[in-house]
Amino acid sequence: MLHLELRHHSWLLNQYLKVDRIVYPNITLHPVWEGEYGASPVRLLCTLRGFCPDGLSVEWKQDNQPLTIATITTKLQSVEDKTFSLSSEIEPNRTVWAYGSSFTCKSIHKNQEFIKKISICQIHGSAPPSIQVEIPSFKTVMTESTKSVNATCLVPTVLDAKVTWLMDGKPSTTASQVKNTTHIVSKVTVSLSEWKQLKSITCKAEHKCFPSTERTVSVAGPAVTTPLVEIRRSLKDLLKMDSAVLECDVTQLSSRDLYVTFQANSADISDKQYVDLPEGPGLHSISRSCSIPTHYWKKDTNFSCTVNQGFSGNFKSNSAGNVFVDPSMELLLAPSEESEQQRLLCSAWGFNPQIKWSTESQQRSSSTYELSMGADGRVAVTSHLHIPHTEWSTGKVFTCEVTDKSLKTNVKKEISLCSVYSSGPPFIHVESPSFKTVMMTESTESVKSTCLVRTVLDAKVTWLMDGKPTTTASQVKNTTHIVSEVTVSLSEWKQLKSITCKAEHKCFPSTERTVSVAGPAVTAPLVEIRRSLKDLLKMDSAVLECDVTQLSSRDLYVTFQANSADISDKQYVDLPEAPGLHSISRSFSIPTNYWKKETNFSCTVNQGFSGNFKSNSASNVFVDPSMELLLAPSEESEQQRLLCSAWGFNPQIKWSTESQQRSSSTYELSMGADGRVAVTSHLHIPHTEWSTGMVFTCEVTDKSLKTNVKKEISLCSVYSSGPPFIHVESPSFKTVMMTESTESVKSTCLVRTVLDAKVTWLMDGKPSTTASQVTNTTHIVSEVTVSLSEWKQLKSITCKAEHKCFPSTERTVSVAGPAVTTPLVEIRRSLKDLLKMDSAVLECDVTQLSSRDLYVTFQADSADISDKQYVDLPEAPGLHSISRSFSIPTNYWKKDTNFSCTVNQGFSGNFKSNSADNVFVDPSMELLLAPTEESEQQRLLCSAWGFNPQIKWSTESQQRSSSTYELSMGADGRVAVTSHLHIPHTEWSTGMVFTCEVTDKSLKTNVKKEISLCSVYSSGPPFIHVESPSFKTVMMTESTESVKSTCLVRTVLDAKVTWLMDGKPSTTASQVKNTTHIVSEVTVSLSEWKQLKSITCKAEHKCFPSTERTVSVAGPAVTAPLVEIRRSLKDLLKMDSAVLECDVTQLSSRDLYVTFQANSADISDKQYVDLPEAPGLHSISRSFSIPTNYWKKDTNFSCTVNQGFSGNFKSNSADNVFVDPSMELLLAPSEESEQQRLLCSAWGFNPQIKWSTESQQRSSSTYELSMGADGRVAVTSHLHIPHTEWSTGKVFTCEVTDKSLKTNVKKEISLCSVYSSGPPFIHVESPSFKTVMMTESTESVKSTCLVRTVLDAKVTWLMDGKPSTTASQVKNTTHIVSEVTVSLSEWKQLKSITCKAEHKCFPSTERTVSVAGPAVTAPLVEIRRSLKDLLKMDSAVLECDVTQLSSRDLYVTFQANSADISDKQYVDLPEGPGLHSISRSFSIPTNYWKKDTNFSCTVNQGFSGNFKSNSAGNVFVDPSMELLLAPSEESEQQRLLCSAWGFNPQIKWSTESQQRSSSTYDISMGADGRVAVTSHLHIPRTEWSTGKVFTCEVTDKSLKTNVKKEISLCSVTPASSQMLGIYVQGPPLQELQNKGPVTITCLLVGPSLNDFSVTWKVDGKSYSLNVHKEPPVSHSNGTETLRSSLDVLAEDWHAYKQVSCEAKHQCSNQSYEDHIIKSRVTQPSAILLQGSGELVCLVSTFSPESINITWLLDGKELWDYNTSEPHRGPNGKFSIQSHLRLSQVIWLRGAVLTCRVTHANTTLFLNKSKPDILEDFNFLDDTMHAEVNQDTDVESWYMAFTFLACFLISIIYGVLATMIKTK
Repeated sequence: MLHLELRHHSWLLNQYLKVDRIVYPNITLHPVWEGEYGASPVRLLCTLRGFCPDGLSVEWKQDNQPLTIATITTKLQSVEDKTFSLSSEIEPNRTVWAYGSSFTCKSIHKNQEFIKKISICQIHGSAPPSIQVEIPSFKTVMTESTKSVNATCLVPTVLDAKVTWLMDGKPSTTASQVKNTTHIVSKVTVSLSEWKQLKSITCKAEHKCFPSTERTVSVAGPAVTTPLVEIRRSLKDLLKMDSAVLECDVTQLSSRDLYVTFQANSADISDKQYVDLPEGPGLHSISRSCSIPTHYWKKDTNFSCTVNQGFSGNFKSNSAGNVFVDPSMELLLAPSEESEQQRLLCSAWGFNPQIKWSTESQQRSSSTYELSMGADGRVAVTSHLHIPHTEWSTGKVFTCEVTDKSLKTNVKKEISLCSVYSSGPPFIHVESPSFKTVMMTESTESVKSTCLVRTVLDAKVTWLMDGKPTTTASQVKNTTHIVSEVTVSLSEWKQLKSITCKAEHKCFPSTERTVSVAGPAVTAPLVEIRRSLKDLLKMDSAVLECDVTQLSSRDLYVTFQANSADISDKQYVDLPEAPGLHSISRSFSIPTNYWKKETNFSCTVNQGFSGNFKSNSASNVFVDPSMELLLAPSEESEQQRLLCSAWGFNPQIKWSTESQQRSSSTYELSMGADGRVAVTSHLHIPHTEWSTGMVFTCEVTDKSLKTNVKKEISLCSVYSSGPPFIHVESPSFKTVMMTESTESVKSTCLVRTVLDAKVTWLMDGKPSTTASQVTNTTHIVSEVTVSLSEWKQLKSITCKAEHKCFPSTERTVSVAGPAVTTPLVEIRRSLKDLLKMDSAVLECDVTQLSSRDLYVTFQADSADISDKQYVDLPEAPGLHSISRSFSIPTNYWKKDTNFSCTVNQGFSGNFKSNSADNVFVDPSMELLLAPTEESEQQRLLCSAWGFNPQIKWSTESQQRSSSTYELSMGADGRVAVTSHLHIPHTEWSTGMVFTCEVTDKSLKTNVKKEISLCSVYSSGPPFIHVESPSFKTVMMTESTESVKSTCLVRTVLDAKVTWLMDGKPSTTASQVKNTTHIVSEVTVSLSEWKQLKSITCKAEHKCFPSTERTVSVAGPAVTAPLVEIRRSLKDLLKMDSAVLECDVTQLSSRDLYVTFQANSADISDKQYVDLPEAPGLHSISRSFSIPTNYWKKDTNFSCTVNQGFSGNFKSNSADNVFVDPSMELLLAPSEESEQQRLLCSAWGFNPQIKWSTESQQRSSSTYELSMGADGRVAVTSHLHIPHTEWSTGKVFTCEVTDKSLKTNVKKEISLCSVYSSGPPFIHVESPSFKTVMMTESTESVKSTCLVRTVLDAKVTWLMDGKPSTTASQVKNTTHIVSEVTVSLSEWKQLKSITCKAEHKCFPSTERTVSVAGPAVTAPLVEIRRSLKDLLKMDSAVLECDVTQLSSRDLYVTFQANSADISDKQYVDLPEGPGLHSISRSFSIPTNYWKKDTNFSCTVNQGFSGNFKSNSAGNVFVDPSMELLLAPSEESEQQRLLCSAWGFNPQIKWSTESQQRSSSTYDISMGADGRVAVTSHLHIPRTEWSTGKVFTCEVTDKSLKTNVKKEISLCSVTPASSQMLGIYVQGPPLQELQNKGPVTITCLLVGPSLNDFSVTWKVDGKSYSLNVHKEPPVSHSNGTETLRSSLDVLAEDWHAYKQVSCEAKHQCSNQSYEDHIIKSRVTQPSAILLQGSGELVCLVSTFSPESINITWLLDGKELWDYNTSEPHRGPNGKFSIQSHLRLSQVIWLRGAVLTCRVTHANTTLFLNKSKPDILEDFNFLDDTMHAEVNQDTDVESWYMAFTFLACFLISIIYGVLATMIKTK
């Protein structure tokens, strides 16, 4: 039984195995390699397991392309289940594999595909690597000896990525790259100069496996704010005997590396001191010092320091100038009581001054010695010497010597008790009457003169008249003066030359004062009268100017005359006495009753009592206007210019057209030397308006004289009427194409004319009878109607206009259109319609289209599926582009459908597009992982392509919404869709699978792909970043608190993170993991942290090698710095008095904080400083404002530097900062001529000094402040008191206050007075305006006050009411002489100065003198060229006319391009009522004769009044010109007008090198100084018509330039009128048969043929005999024809001599020539052919061309036939044909028709009899042709083509001739 059962199971198994079972394979694809990855090639192993049956194929692909490579294949079969396994192995190219190419293993089993893909990206993941960029430090860059800089980029990746550098966004080509097992190291080399210009550098890594990533590092750093940089001398170093040390204090610094340098006169004198500032919030402060080398210890050296921050930030300090100054000093006398010692005070200032006292060569010891330093770095030293009164009263001389050993210089002063007074002669002042006063005195009256002698003595005063004593004087004496008056009769006074006042006394030497009466000798001035152009421009037309030059210094008056009679008042002028000659200008407005033509005007100058000088006469001022109206030549594209010129008194131009006023385009005005005004106006008229023949009127009016004149001009008056413009409108292409076949087509013609012209139509040259015509005001509108079929056959239509007023003209329009070039036609899908949800829209883009109408249709598989879409293209140059769209019907939505579009252009042009294939394609896709930041979600990117793909996302069968969705379309019409899916990192990190499915609902297809987190990331070590707390954070931590440090490990793996504290593990760490990092924190107690040296963060995981990051905690070893405290002088100067500065130098690179102490207790917060790690030592400075509760006398201040956790360094102590003020009030010794000086010195915390006199505050003259090393402030104030004030005995108080400490102290000083008297006489002498203006800017101005008194009175100066402290004073026995010295700039600002004398013994008195003079009103300053000098051949003279001048002294200067080019011309204007006028001239130096130079003149009146003229620009311009043809009648002479403008143009006329004299010549000068010259030349008509060339040459000898133009009859004749066609015809046959001369005919075709000359030549020799010329014949198209014939001897003709005809226009150099020569005789061959209704006689191969054909019927000649012109063939032989129409011949059977051919001496007869049977037989068939000679056949074709060519040439010529004529 068991045996049977086993057999049964065996049978069942066999049966089972025989069944065809199918098991599909399980496919896997893995990379394999030997050893470490990268050490050996990668092999790809594709395994297919468990498939059945056998018969499976494997295919490899690379990037979806078939791969041909060696393959190792192994196949196995399972024993158990009988399934098969197959493995296929390949070794890909290492470079291709490293690049990231994907490899596909594809298997087909039982029609099923099994695919696996793999690439290097799947192994190492797609996460971008972390990039680290290392750049050189600022110091490294700045100190690099080489010229290049290196930067390094480390990219942690095992992939062969591409690393590139971007310099400010631009790629660099200087990089090198090295790869190891974990990183790619790239270095870039940049030139030093380029590095300094960079803002940032970027290292960019790219590979196919990960998204492009980059790291950007800033090179330029953050924006730099401007710091405060100050330089000063170091007081602390001075006290250490190091006198030449500078400190550079820099505050408000941005966080950017820098270096500091010191300069002497802007040149570096120190090395660069580098400072690395940490990046952090807030601004920084630093301080650096420099010891000045001894070779820079010079007086003229300025020192500065510069902060160079970054590569471009450069900030310079103030300049510490005058550091090494020679010592200066002051030796003062301190007031003392009789019982006290006399105190002397010696103060010295300089670089390092020391004081020594001596008496008569014996050294004395000083009582006290004080030293301080000012903000400017100068040291101040003060020494006191106490002298017993017994010794002082002896008159001993005491010497104070100040030495500076550093500079090896010294200075000393002496002082003693002794003083001396001196005396001098009195001051005399003589007042005589003015010229105006004398001239206005009646003849019976007398004249008085007064003399004032300033003296208290009873002196004798006498008068001398021209040296002779007079007895008519009277004398009066007061307390201060002697006043003497002398009386003289008017007649005697006018004869005097001078008067003298003389004072005599035994107490002073005899003195006198002489005053001139007659004035200097008068030279004859130059007096000229002219009209005023500047007043004319101000609408005051009748103003005369009297210019007087070369005037002597003598008073005068000016009067104006009309016809020698005075018409004006006397205008007086007081000329100051001064060297040189003067110029003045006076103007006068002519009363209207003198506005007459015959009036002559003049002006007269009366100078002194006898000088009388009269000007030239200005005649014909009031002349009627005259004018000229000219036509300026213009191009056809320009507007027409009319030029109207007018001359007269005051002409104005108005333009009008048919009573309507027109505005001129330009308007120019100038005035000639004779006072006549020239006006030129241009009118620009549109050509459309001008061409209408409208009349334009130029009217010249003179409203002043109430006169006018006008002229007219129009197109008709100048030119003959030309043909009108014609416009033809034909129906559009669409209109024609949509017209029914039974309808007709219309075309319209618009003829622009106001004439009633006749308009006709020609259809392909044939007249049409279907036209209609309508006329309006501007056009004639004509319409023609044509049937549709006829229209489509037409080539062109012509509209022709005819009228007797213009030559016949026509316009031809092409109907067939131009030749069509093949356009570029392309079809594509429409993206914009797809976006509107219309997915199946096609666009047809057509480019390079000719200007021809068209329509577009769309096709599917070459069959139309759309309507016609019409397009009207405009006629324009160039090619066109259009686009049309069409929506595809759904029944064409098939994969195998090809779409196209077709352009049908014109009636026959058809152009098809490319084919749009595969529009409806199935979708394809790609699923990618997008790089994301750690804080962001993970982004997946799914891209799909196809007809209309849509994307759906899902996760484990659940649909997801996409974040973004993008759509685009390619050139092939395929749509590309991109969708982004944002996934939370928590979800992504789970490894969940995300699916992207792409569907196309239109085509009902779909495709999908999947992606997950797995196999994404690389196995390289992660990046570790350790953050430890800053020094400030640690120091601000409470002792009970702990310190935290953080470690960030960049990895998505669950790595283990540990901490090592100085190498020992820590157990206090915590760890948190996010999607991108592991964050670990370690907590350490504060005490433990301060003991640490370093901490280490270590990361470990089996997927990457262990890695760690160590950070230093303790920092480098600290060296002891130098710490000093002091008060801040710069803050004191900013009114912040209680600020301390802590200067720390020689600092190590370790973080620190600074605190301030009072009596060793902290009073400030900790000021933290983060010092960067860098070589070398650092310096810092910190300041602190002391709280008011510490403002106490017994408080000591210090500052402490705490560096690191243990370094503590304390400064010196600043004691006694808040001390009460102390003071000293001293009297400085002074001479009597000086002011009395008081000196008040104060010391304390913050002392301020105030001066007062009798409770009134006084301003100090000087104020000096300095600060000592102990922080105490020293203030010194000087008060300068005029001796006149000092001697009054006033009490002067110096009060010293300290507002900070609320304390004060004061002292008083005064001087007793003795004398009493009446008020003294005061005389003030101030310098003249010229003296002040000639003073150097560094010099000062002095004014003198003489006070007549023996008292020590107080004399003070008031400058504009304010006391002056710059006065000096000298006292003698009779006077106090006070001089005040004012800087030049201050003097120019003054209005007045006052000398005031005060004393308790007399009432206060003063004398005020005006400095500024009266208020200055703005004068009118105008510069212009001098016309009168130009007429005297001095062309480059400028005049500066100044009017409306106030009575104030002034000077005039001339400028070129705003720079002075002349000396100052001073003018002293007398004080008097009314305004003045002057005129000054200047000849321009030749070196300024340039085109681009602008000239001006400036009036400087007083010290501040500056009035500049207008600018005279473009004075030296090259001459320009215009040569015009003036319209004239035929009977008149031809007038030419040449106008020139420029600097000094002169006009010359010439004809063919012979000079011509002009008819008229006018010269004028415009307001802009340009000279205008106009010359007319009158030419006889007979001469003009010869075509002679007339030249107008404009030269400027001054500028050595010239320009010329030519004009002739030919230059105004258009070129189109100088062309023609010429044709020569041989003799007729009849003449050839005779033996006499033969006639050769020349036909000319063209315009105006009378202007052409015809020349005949036979065999190259000219012939003038036997020439016959017919008059021209005019034709309707505007052309003419002219025939000229020559009788040639028969023997010459038969000798084959060439006969030529040449035509040439008299205005053209081009000649037109044609010739002919007798052809060699070749006998003709002839054949007679019969066609339908005609006989044709073909004659060929004959020469010459003269031939005669006649037809005979039975011997009788017939006339109804047509013979063509002979045609020359390629072989030079002729052919001809003659047609006989049989319909006009009665040809009976048996009758003979004959073609008789006569040529040369040969006659041929070709007969044809009418046949009896073959009546309708056509002999022109193939049989007939077969019998005709082949040459005859060829000749016939040549003849046909020749006729066609001639026909086309005639059409082209007609069109061209018409176009030329219409132009």
